[in-house]
Amino acid sequence: RVSPPVAMVSQTDLASFATWFVASVVGHVLLRLAWGAAAPKVIGKAKWDALPEPKRYSLRFAPNMALNGLVAPLVVVPALTRLPALTRDGAFETVGTVAHPNASVACALAIGYMAFDLGSMLVGYEASVKANGLLTFHLYVWHHLLSILFWPVAILHGSFVHFVNWFVASECSSLWLALRGAMLSLGTINTPLGLIVQLLFVITFFGSRIVVMPDLVRAFVFADWDKVPGWQAAIAKATVPVPFALNVYWGLMIARSVAKVALGGKKKRDAAPAGKTD
Repeated sequence: RVSPPVAMVSQTDLASFATWFVASVVGHVLLRLAWGAAAPKVIGKAKWDALPEPKRYSLRFAPNMALNGLVAPLVVVPALTRLPALTRDGAFETVGTVAHPNASVACALAIGYMAFDLGSMLVGYEASVKANGLLTFHLYVWHHLLSILFWPVAILHGSFVHFVNWFVASECSSLWLALRGAMLSLGTINTPLGLIVQLLFVITFFGSRIVVMPDLVRAFVFADWDKVPGWQAAIAKATVPVPFALNVYWGLMIARSVAKVALGGKKKRDAAPAGKTD
C-alpha cells in the first residue's frame, strides 16, 4: 500500500513545543547553578570538601533528575491510555492520532531535561564516567540522543504518540533514583528513610517500565503499519524497542541486587548506578 502524504507540522504546535523545550533547558540550567552554589552550604563545607568528585557530581545533578522525574510524568498522566485506539481493521492506531495537549508539553519538558543532562555529561565527561561507569555513560548518551532526535518527530507528526507518552511517564522512577543517589553519596542510604526511598525506586521502576511492557509490545507488534509513512516506520522499528531493551537490562540488574539483599548478600546499593536509569 502506498504511504499517505506526510502531514505538515503546524507552526503553532512547533512554536509551542519549542517554547516548552527551551523553558525546560533554561529552568534546569538555573536550578543547577542555584543548587551548585547552595550545596556546600546545605551539606556543610567540610563534608562537601571531603567527598570524592564522583559523589559531588551525583549530588550536583540530583535536583535536576528529581525535578524531571516529578514534573514530566505528572504532566503526561492525562494523556495516558492503556492501549492505542483500534482501527476498523482491528489494528492499533499509529498515525494521524489526535494527541492530548499534555503529550506535547510533557515530551518537550522531558527532552529539555535530557538535552541539559546530555550537555552536562559531555562537558563533565571525566566526572560523569567516574560517577556512572563507562558503559552506563554511553547508554545514557545514546538514550538521551535518540530521545531528543525522535520523540519530537512522533509527537509533532501524531505518530506513535502512545509510546512516547509511556516513555515519558516511566521517568517517574528517576525521582526516587535521584534521592537514592544523593543518599548513597552522603552515606545515609542504610537508614529507615533510605530503605523507603529504595523501595519506592524499585516499585516505580517496575511499575512504570516493566509491568506496562506487555501492552506496549502488543501495541507495537499489532500496530497499523500499513498507514505509517516509510520513513516514520523505519524510525519507529529502530528506536521504539531500544527503551524496552534498556528497561529489561536495568530490571534484571535491580532484580538480581534485590535477590542478593534478600538472601543476605551484597548491599542494595548495587541495584542501579548511583546516577540514573533512563
